[in-house]
Amino acid sequence: MRAGRRHFLQASAGMLAYVAGASMARAQHVLRMVVGFPPGGSGDTFARLIAEQLRQELDSPVIVENKEGAGGLIAAEAFLRAPADGYTVMLHTASSAVFAPVIRKKPPYDPLKDFQWVALLSVAPLVVVANPRLPVTNLKTFLDYLRANPGQPYGSAGIGASTHLAAELLLDGAGVNALHVPFKGSGPALVDTMAGRVTFMLETLQTTQQQHAAGTLKILAVLGESRLAAAPDIPTAREQGFDVIASTYNLLAAPVQAPKERANALARALSNVMKRPEFQKQLVSQGIQPVTDSSPEQARSFVAAEVARWTPVAKKLGIEM
Repeated sequence: MRAGRRHFLQASAGMLAYVAGASMARAQHVLRMVVGFPPGGSGDTFARLIAEQLRQELDSPVIVENKEGAGGLIAAEAFLRAPADGYTVMLHTASSAVFAPVIRKKPPYDPLKDFQWVALLSVAPLVVVANPRLPVTNLKTFLDYLRANPGQPYGSAGIGASTHLAAELLLDGAGVNALHVPFKGSGPALVDTMAGRVTFMLETLQTTQQQHAAGTLKILAVLGESRLAAAPDIPTAREQGFDVIASTYNLLAAPVQAPKERANALARALSNVMKRPEFQKQLVSQGIQPVTDSSPEQARSFVAAEVARWTPVAKKLGIEM
């Protein structure tokens, strides 16, 4: 009896050690995804979509961590101090990948030297959204309204965010003056646009489509090459006489020192995720164009091209910190 009890206790102890060891091994493989914006905006919304898809692909937990502020700079700086084991990654938007560092005389990081770009995941044209109570019907009448009422406040996801520079590009081209009101993310800015505390902002269709349908926001134009399949009734800015093209995008980055094999494994997993037909359909329905053939080399080349494109624009507009 005593021998049986001893064997039972030994077996139990062995099982507990196995379970504990397995749990520790699993915990070591939790993927932390840092996001530079608060819940509710396009960056956070996309991060949670991709995190769930990646969790299924990797069969391990993926945790989204919001560190909002300064157009994604706060998150990026925190990310650069994180362990470089490849299990902490950052979901960048156009703001943190390109725009926020581009406008600073002394940027806290170099987009091309301080990140190991894993994959470009999606591109989404920005849309112009206004408070629905304004007496306007399209982009032209809206810009006429701003011209007649100079200094109207407009919101953005933060100084240096893509929604900030693109709005200034639109206003400059139209010869209109408006007051920039930066927020800690597009979610809070959208709330104030709906409430009328700011007049308009730029965002993605993904986070404004439902409000537009409900009448709590008014989408006036798409800043893309063509109309969006998910909203074919909304004309582009070009169709309305304003040649402005601006998008946001999502990329995944690992620390520069992270093992290349880990980054390549993540790139393969993300490629599998972005090729899922149902996930593609879900993104397209929200005005997002999935990128299904990205690689670390292609992602880095994309960032380099965007830095080259927007650096002179920021200087021309006088947006520099």
